[in-house]
Amino acid sequence: MSVVGLDIGNQSCYIAVARGGGIETIANEYSDRLTPSIVSFGEKQRIIGTAAKTQVISNAKNTVTNFKKLLAQQYSNPCVQLEKKWLPYELQELEDHSVGIKLQYLNQPTVMRPEQILAMLLTKLKQSTEAGLGTKVVDCVISVPQYFTDAERRAVLTASSIAGLNCMKVMNDSTAVSLAYGIYKQDLPTPEEKPRNVVFVDMGNSSLQTSVCAFNKGKLRV
Repeated sequence: MSVVGLDIGNQSCYIAVARGGGIETIANEYSDRLTPSIVSFGEKQRIIGTAAKTQVISNAKNTVTNFKKLLAQQYSNPCVQLEKKWLPYELQELEDHSVGIKLQYLNQPTVMRPEQILAMLLTKLKQSTEAGLGTKVVDCVISVPQYFTDAERRAVLTASSIAGLNCMKVMNDSTAVSLAYGIYKQDLPTPEEKPRNVVFVDMGNSSLQTSVCAFNKGKLRV
């Protein structure tokens, strides 16, 4: 079984696996290859992904979106305070000065960490993957922005562990794109030749990343 790749974006997620001589994107239960990064909490249940999109309007205060920016952040961080102005749900400072998200779930007030919300989303992606592949999924690689700090990467590892996944590597988005481009290329220069330089531009919902990669057969340098 191939290791599953998970691309967790601020607004949406994708699942991919290498098989059949290429990279295949796995569809969810709605036959959609994109799964929104949304977790909504109701009186009787929680709703995740595509089904949670309708809750953004009808249950805004208990529907968590754009939480990727809150991972491993201090509540006093100016970026968190700026982001707080635009979020429909409430944030709270926890005892360790990190960010908590105030919610009503099962008619009870609760405060959750962004890592817990991410773990719920990863659990949903794991279920979609297992349904699409027809086999149990444990090992995965998760891509993150290249500017993520060590603390943010550890938060991703914590969330994957909660979700029952064995995250074998937290990979930069730019490296993942480079591998997807070059892994099946047959016309790359040999190691003795001048490398082929390729520029990749990643235009995400909340950030723009660029990288330059030098390709030779069996080798790449970002």
